[in-house]
Amino acid sequence: MRFHDGRPCEAGDVAFTYESLLADGFASGKKEPLRIIESIETPSPLDVVFRLRQPYASFPLQLLLGILPRGTTAQQADASPVGTGPWKFVESRADDRVVFARFPGAVGGDAKLSRLVMRVVPDATTRALELLNGSLDLSLNNLPPDLLPRLGESPRLAVTIRPGSTYAYLAFNFRDPVLANGKVRRALALALDRDAIAHGLFRDTVETTETLLPPEHWARLDGLPKLARDLPAARRLLDEAGFPDPGGGKPRLVVTYKTSTDETSILQATAIAAQWKEAGVETRIRSNDFATFYQDVVKGNFQLFSLRWQGIVDPDHYHEVFLSTAIPPKGWNRGFYADPDVDRWIEEARRTVDRGKRKALYADIQRRVAESLPYVSLYTMKAVAVHARDLTGLDTMHETADFTFLRNVGRK
Repeated sequence: MRFHDGRPCEAGDVAFTYESLLADGFASGKKEPLRIIESIETPSPLDVVFRLRQPYASFPLQLLLGILPRGTTAQQADASPVGTGPWKFVESRADDRVVFARFPGAVGGDAKLSRLVMRVVPDATTRALELLNGSLDLSLNNLPPDLLPRLGESPRLAVTIRPGSTYAYLAFNFRDPVLANGKVRRALALALDRDAIAHGLFRDTVETTETLLPPEHWARLDGLPKLARDLPAARRLLDEAGFPDPGGGKPRLVVTYKTSTDETSILQATAIAAQWKEAGVETRIRSNDFATFYQDVVKGNFQLFSLRWQGIVDPDHYHEVFLSTAIPPKGWNRGFYADPDVDRWIEEARRTVDRGKRKALYADIQRRVAESLPYVSLYTMKAVAVHARDLTGLDTMHETADFTFLRNVGRK
């Protein structure tokens, strides 16, 4: 295996990449799960030994970092990254595009296309128009569902829909005096009509779910009770929580829902607000550019928000999102959820290599999370590609919707 500049990719490069990420002062969201590494040894150019501080069943899934040549600085990696994959970096234009060329002799086989251009097109309508006029060939999971029928009718375009693993959720802030009340959280969950959102807003490109693990996942618990809409029950729970109907058209409760300025996210928030209004809950939608919105989420500056987890492949994801000590920046428990039993099950599942025992522990976690509702599970998104009809290889698109399948994409 060789890097794009001709140097061999060896064990020392792997060790360098991981040691650089773990170095003091280096900030990365991928750092926390790798702190379990005690040492990295390179007994030969083709062997790397990771020694861990304790057993970690999901550790192999942490070995997915892009490997950089030894000695690469952060500035070099940013200006002109060098890898080993089927595409070699050519140039980057800020807020416009990144250009790649085929790298002959890549491990796993050469890319079918000689050139790849990743475009930055922030506006969904512009993306759709560029697909129609031929200046774009592929758009993956970033077009409003309402546009799909029109795009599919174009003689130039096709729509390919495959199973996905991107999970959408509503998150509650457990430090908020209102949403810390489990009856309020349950009432809001029961006031939702997720099927209406899946059919009406997303045109069945999503499927409702009760857990963050994707369909057919080995650890998924499929027997969880479905969160079906029940407005009378939602109103009773609000009564019990101390939010009776004041009458006169006044709301029982006012909540603030934070989201980004993404068109589909705002439509979803608007639909949820309309549904909650029927239960007597007024929703104030606060939308900001993604950077501002995300900073509020990380800082805990919210009552509730909606986001998505993309490409969940291992149940150890629970460790980062629901362990009580995984508060940002140590993890992604942004709603400050804490449950001693869940902590214990998560830690035990991480240390257990036996898959049967892990599955039983994750079943316990999924039941408890469904009861306590740190998240309301909304839906799992399918992988939706709108593409030129003469493109081939779309059937190799992975459920995580990552870009690894692009090496298989060619033209008829």
